[in-house]
Amino acid sequence: MKKKSGKFNALRKRAEALLSAPYVASVGHSMEEFCELLHELDTYRIELELQNDELLETQKQLQDTTQEYIDFYNFSPVGYVTLNSEGTILKANRTLASLFGLKKQAVINKPFSDFVLDSDQDIFYLYRQNLINTQHSSCELRLRSKNGQTVWVKLDGPFQTAQKGRVISLALTEINHLKEIEALLSNSETSLRAIFDSVLEGIIRVNEHGIIESVNAATESLFGHSPEAVLGSNINQLLPKLDWCGYKDKLANCRLSGESKIVGIKQELEGLKKDGSVFPIVLGISEISTTQPCFFIITIHDITERKQTEIALQEADRRKNEFLALLGHELRNPLVPIRNAVHMLKTQSASDSTLEWCSKIIDRQVSHMSQLLDDLLDVARIMQDKITLKMDCFDFAEIVDNAIETSYPLIEARKQELVIVRPKTSLWIKGDRVRLTQVLANLLNNAAKFTAVGGKITLKLSQEAEHLVIKVQDTGIGMSAEMLPYIFDIFTQANPPLARSQGGLGVGLTLARRLVELHGGTISATSTGKSQGSEFTVYLPLANAPSAKKTPQPKSVQAVAKLRILVVDDYADNVESLSLLLQIGGHDVETADCGLKAIEQARIFRPQVVLLDIGLPDISGYEVAKRLRELPETRQAFLIAISGYGGSEYLEQSESAGFDEHVLKPIDYLKLAALLATAATRLAAAGCK
Repeated sequence: MKKKSGKFNALRKRAEALLSAPYVASVGHSMEEFCELLHELDTYRIELELQNDELLETQKQLQDTTQEYIDFYNFSPVGYVTLNSEGTILKANRTLASLFGLKKQAVINKPFSDFVLDSDQDIFYLYRQNLINTQHSSCELRLRSKNGQTVWVKLDGPFQTAQKGRVISLALTEINHLKEIEALLSNSETSLRAIFDSVLEGIIRVNEHGIIESVNAATESLFGHSPEAVLGSNINQLLPKLDWCGYKDKLANCRLSGESKIVGIKQELEGLKKDGSVFPIVLGISEISTTQPCFFIITIHDITERKQTEIALQEADRRKNEFLALLGHELRNPLVPIRNAVHMLKTQSASDSTLEWCSKIIDRQVSHMSQLLDDLLDVARIMQDKITLKMDCFDFAEIVDNAIETSYPLIEARKQELVIVRPKTSLWIKGDRVRLTQVLANLLNNAAKFTAVGGKITLKLSQEAEHLVIKVQDTGIGMSAEMLPYIFDIFTQANPPLARSQGGLGVGLTLARRLVELHGGTISATSTGKSQGSEFTVYLPLANAPSAKKTPQPKSVQAVAKLRILVVDDYADNVESLSLLLQIGGHDVETADCGLKAIEQARIFRPQVVLLDIGLPDISGYEVAKRLRELPETRQAFLIAISGYGGSEYLEQSESAGFDEHVLKPIDYLKLAALLATAATRLAAAGCK
């Protein structure tokens, strides 16, 4: 611009000089000079016009920009205010005025403090003082609008400081919504903290390194540590057996597998109290990975009471089993002399029909009592997995015959019809003969007991694919739909005991189911309703028939040679009845009512066979057997344990003590005779006298 002005002035002076110069004839001025000057002036005029147009355009743009900034200043969502050093409003935009509910001109020259709540005046004063020493600062306070409403704002500044005085420009942002959110978050956090602290289980928050970040009140109660004592410490202070790195790896695997929306691990562990004692807990660890860095929530549930209950239940179960074993032993003792007396009645009064009838009734009821005791003790043993099956391969027809032989006296006594349907071909089974006979006999007995006198029982055997199917049907009282799901539960009875004449302990079906399952089979029950009869169905896997081999023919029962027999029992009736029965059989018998007397008597009597009770008042029958095996007089004697205890553990103890046989009370005389025959044969082979 200065260059253009200088050129213009030079041209002007030049023109003035030409016009004012006197005319001298000798100095000639050509028209070319004037034309050149005029051309230059015209050119410059055009340049000035163009420059003027540019200036006008620039001025217009500047005005537009200024208006834009003015509009932005006035209508910005942020309020702007300029204050002097006394805090008086010198300038404000419309947004600021709207915060107060006033027009823009109504707030000019007003002290800003007039719009600040009384309780926030100190905040504003300190903020102004802080602005003097800092280039930028911010604060939050509340303003009062014209209608009395409170407005939360955030002050930011200064944005401008004048050279003269302390004029400052501030920005005000309304933060009512933010404060509402903060209040909601605060309330939510307060509620969550209240829940966190009121939960009865311990809750611990730890970071990824296992450092405790927070605990609830229950954790303090469980471990005895105050929150201050554990915050910042490792989780192993409370859970010393916790492998934190191992758990983190497990949690990572759970998360990567995506098997569950909840990534967590649950396990029983021990907690360590402040006093050094430990207590059982259920520990749960969950990873919270929605934030960075992630953290972990550990829940602690004290299971001391549950563990004590489990121990008490185990102790009660142990005592119950001991009681059942003792009950079986004590109930078997009275049956021994009864059965012995019955056998003597049979041998002495065969011609008396009345005595024979009485003998049969007593014998049958003794057998029934023995079976009830066997079932009761067997179901207790089987529920503890203490039954061992003696597996063999055989034709199931053998089981059918044995079961019918066992159950037929009851069926015959109730004048019931027994129909047996079985295939002509053999059905081979791999199982325990005694236990499968027990299953089928229990089903037949159950049908007989719940079928009225003169009713019908049907036993059907068939083959379906690779299974033997056994069906026991009856025309008895049937079962309701409500009872069917529980019919195999222990001590369950279809009808109240007072309404039934054949009762039972409610263990036969339970025992049958467990034994069938041990053989890899299934058992089920159906009934169309009360008085509609019942049907029990058993499925057992079939086995291949064994290769043909010569079956040894049973030897005929021969008369047993006279033996010296020592009977040891503290139950007087048992000793007397069994001794009398053996003496009738022609044997030489001595007795003893305790273990020490038995040993002393054995040295003198030199028995060939010892019938020895296990439960003696001084020393056990096992100890007596061990000592008898050490005596030269009885080292080769045939030792028979006669006891009310028949579990596998008792059989093993008998074998370890040196017994040759272990039989349950009351022993059947035919079985006893067979054992004595075996003893006589073995003694003769050994050359013992």
